[in-house]
Amino acid sequence: MRSEEHDRLYKMIGDRIRQERERQDVRQTALAAKLRLSRVSIVNIEKGRQRPPVHVIWQIAEELGVEPANLIPRQREFLNAGDGVRLDADTVAQIEAAAKGDPATHRRLTEFIKMAKATGQRSR
Repeated sequence: MRSEEHDRLYKMIGDRIRQERERQDVRQTALAAKLRLSRVSIVNIEKGRQRPPVHVIWQIAEELGVEPANLIPRQREFLNAGDGVRLDADTVAQIEAAAKGDPATHRRLTEFIKMAKATGQRSR
């Protein structure tokens, strides 16, 4: 995983934390106090600028009453979210079949097809 992919992953995690916190009408200050973190840390986690370790994601999930996995995007969501190019369900199914369960192959195929689609869109 490249650095920009790490950035995108933590941005997606932060977005999910913020969405769940706001859905429950919990203020950043209150969540920070429960976790014994600063409000600035919560702001930075939600913006993807601070990369919380797994145990902190777990604690955030506990405080918000959700499963930690709900705060982490599934691989498919992550692979399809980054560049604005969307793959239809048929293309995703074909990638999954060709990758045969190998995440690295899935990622490379997805990136290749997205790059090809993006290049085609720019040349129109």
